Amino acid sequence: MEFLVAYASTDGMTAEIAQRIGQRLREADHNVEISEIAQLPRDFDIARFDAVLIGASVHAHGYQHRVRRFVVPRLPALRAKPTAFFSVCMAIASKDPGERAEAEEIPERWAERLGWAPQAIEVIAGAVRFTRYGFLRKAVMLAIARREMTGPVDPTRDYILTDWQQVDAFANTFAELAQARVARMRGVLPVAPPPG
Repeated sequence: MEFLVAYASTDGMTAEIAQRIGQRLREADHNVEISEIAQLPRDFDIARFDAVLIGASVHAHGYQHRVRRFVVPRLPALRAKPTAFFSVCMAIASKDPGERAEAEEIPERWAERLGWAPQAIEVIAGAVRFTRYGFLRKAVMLAIARREMTGPVDPTRDYILTDWQQVDAFANTFAELAQARVARMRGVLPVAPPPG
């Protein structure tokens, strides 16, 4: 099958997760194109792909504007094929259950507002990359990290919170879902084993 993994990344973690998803799909013998949405031409056509995964990172309870600009004009095509959305969000790793619940709701509400219903939505913890932040952002992120993370927080180092087993499981599960849906759409149903 042909998969597209398109993403928007601000500090690089969503890009790393997208690459890992693509790697897992390739290991399952699928053809995969992986691209930062900003690098795709405005008229990029997703018709040649059997399934599409889109990823973005949460900032101030929203996603990069370019993700919306990519999704909205392609809604008819996205509705006609298996799709998934992966939301990269530090709050999913929070010690506060309310923050984790909010992290789960953000992508659901966002997709609903766009009129898109991906077959799978996954919220994945990203990273706190103090070494990449400017002074003001570092101060803001340090306050958030001290409130959300367990244990002491050192602003001179980065914290990778991503559960790579979760990422692998998401890629594998979506690949199976997409294959089954494409088979149904093409009228190719799996053969049931003989009784007995």
